[in-house]
Amino acid sequence: MPALTVAAAAENPAAAAAAVVRQYAHPRDQALLLALLQYAPNDKGRANVAHKIIQCGDSYKSEGDSRCLSQVADFFWRNVILPVRVTGGKTPEPRSRLAQSGMSSAGDVRSPAEAEAINDLKAVIETASVRDSHRCVISGKLDPESIADGPSALSTPGNGLEVTRIAHIIPFSLRDSTSAASGHLPSIWSALECFGGTDLGALMHGGINSLDNVITLSATVHRYFTELQVALDPIPDSPHTYAVRTWGKVAPRLGLPKTVKLTSAAPDTPLPNPAYLALHCAICRVLWASARAEELKDVLDDLEEVALLAADGSSANLINIAIYRSLAFSRVEA
Repeated sequence: MPALTVAAAAENPAAAAAAVVRQYAHPRDQALLLALLQYAPNDKGRANVAHKIIQCGDSYKSEGDSRCLSQVADFFWRNVILPVRVTGGKTPEPRSRLAQSGMSSAGDVRSPAEAEAINDLKAVIETASVRDSHRCVISGKLDPESIADGPSALSTPGNGLEVTRIAHIIPFSLRDSTSAASGHLPSIWSALECFGGTDLGALMHGGINSLDNVITLSATVHRYFTELQVALDPIPDSPHTYAVRTWGKVAPRLGLPKTVKLTSAAPDTPLPNPAYLALHCAICRVLWASARAEELKDVLDDLEEVALLAADGSSANLINIAIYRSLAFSRVEA
């Protein structure tokens, strides 16, 4: 294959990067790197990924170093796919809700700042639920708690009843933390911004609970959304309108609508941010196109068994354990 020229790389960096991957990348890494190039949620994200890959191609040609492309693949796997999957669905319940349910948050909260972040969720959960009319924004199912005070809500057309939950689009557990186990977080945020091609600074320093980063889902949809099997894909030129994407063995059989349009029952309350939903959808696509989805399932199955060995149960430690397990899989397959 002829060497890529500087002009070719500048004119179409994604195509140039794909050629580098096909020529130089280890077979294990090719599907992941090509998926990152294909499914980055915007041109900036695609260019960011392409730039890293092209630099590796230059390194290979000048120094014969074949490790660089594997390092790029590992960078995005460890800092984008694994963290979002491992920490997704871990939105905690505010203390008042735990008390009402008879549960205790003791042992889960490790600092005053963390306790404050969790309890700030109460207002966010209530406001988001009102904004979304107490319904799953995808399935349309109504939370039965919303009719406890009367039958009026039942007059609104819907698709049945199911308990709803508030999900963070960019996971709550990736917020800034003072925990000693959070040293990996800067790399995660850097990788998310690189692949996402968007500034995520608004979600840091307490912004993770922003109303545009939360969404109301039924318990069933919540599970598969946080497991990267259901996503909302923004439809161009149609504000707040999304194609519903599904992957895996179960999610495609849930009978979800093909498209949804998000609306707010509270006019001054922001809707979920399309850029955050596009990033979540892109991460789902990369996982399922990377030929590593089953590997990740095995990693997470192991994670359930070894999480108790961690010094504490923080999400940062869970991410680190998942990384080590993933590395073990890669060494076996290499």
